[in-house]
Amino acid sequence: MAARTYESQGLTLSYNLVGNGPPLVLIHGWSANGHEWEDVGWSEALPGRTLIIPDLRGHGLSAKPHEPAAYTMEAFASDIVALLDAIDAPSADVFGYSMGGTVALWTAVLAPARVQSLIAGGVADARDGDASGLAHALRGTDPPTSRSERYRAYIERVGTNDMEALLACLDAGIRAPSCPELAVFGGEALLACGDGDRRRETTERLAACLPGGRFLLLEGADHMGGFEDARFKAAAAEFLDEVSPR
Repeated sequence: MAARTYESQGLTLSYNLVGNGPPLVLIHGWSANGHEWEDVGWSEALPGRTLIIPDLRGHGLSAKPHEPAAYTMEAFASDIVALLDAIDAPSADVFGYSMGGTVALWTAVLAPARVQSLIAGGVADARDGDASGLAHALRGTDPPTSRSERYRAYIERVGTNDMEALLACLDAGIRAPSCPELAVFGGEALLACGDGDRRRETTERLAACLPGGRFLLLEGADHMGGFEDARFKAAAAEFLDEVSPR
């Protein structure tokens, strides 16, 4: 399927459309791209919807600036709003995983009228040197860790990555919204995380911050396992049918 493009803040960004029905934006995580949603079966799990699947700035076929200032959460959220404008969608359900979950939350905070409902899984909130530590290890200025080497292998396997762009994204930081910031979004929200995922505490806390938030614990799942988990797919499909019927 040929990728489509749109413009946001002077950057040319890539996206795909799959299916028909109410619009649903699917936002991938750091160092991934939009294909991951189809690779692990989310397209089949969410039938009867128009899946709007971007490659975030710095990822996939989208523009890859090397300046950390290009990778604020506000910039990522602005790209999602620009994508909705490009396809003439007044609003959409928005679903993100990992850093994509962080971007989804920021989109709901900064443009709540454009977000019909919200789903986020394994939400990244790289505070307290977490992102910078990974960046140092990937640059080689700190010794490699098992985590950094797993990411390095994944980055190489994805194949469309630009390490300098990914490092600039880490340098910018991946901060999730605070509880007071999240309070502006009054829509329904489903947040999920595996009990073996280091992001569990953050994700559960953020769910409690959302007025319409609910939390799903995926027992026995780590970060990548949570993304592929059949229980999450079933819960997301049921949630969407409840809050945004086909």
